[in-house]
Amino acid sequence: MSLFRVTLVLLISSLVAACGFQPLYGSATRNAGVQEKLAQIYVEPIKGRTGQILRNELLDLANPGGIPTTPAYRLAVTIEVQSEGLAIQNDDTKTRFNLTLASQFRLTDASGREVIYSGSTQNIASYNVVQSEFANLAAANNAEKRAALVAAEQINQQLSVFFAGR
Repeated sequence: MSLFRVTLVLLISSLVAACGFQPLYGSATRNAGVQEKLAQIYVEPIKGRTGQILRNELLDLANPGGIPTTPAYRLAVTIEVQSEGLAIQNDDTKTRFNLTLASQFRLTDASGREVIYSGSTQNIASYNVVQSEFANLAAANNAEKRAALVAAEQINQQLSVFFAGR
């Protein structure tokens, strides 16, 4: 490697470090202060089976110790699940579906009056349709669960970044 390239790489590295750049999944969003604030969030119940999976995962990510006794924040999440057929055969049967889970969330103070942060996520999980109805039901349930787990991770990450910046 030439001296010019080494100098250029060092120069770019020092400029990026000097501007306050922090990676999204870096240690700044996993420090003790952020974890402490996440542990003070009460996650309100979410309707439906998928909502229950999403809430349980949010609770596990934010506060593995359980529901806080005196929460400082309340998190309200609404979800919408849609399924769309993709692979359509000549006889109009669908053999592949995309399940879309759209969620919107609001972080409020403990009283629930002042919205501190709000955001949304959208996740797509695919599944195949076969001859067995039981297999189709299991595949659809699995797709909902996968989408809910990813949504919980995204919501947790957005809240972590928000708290890291405060």
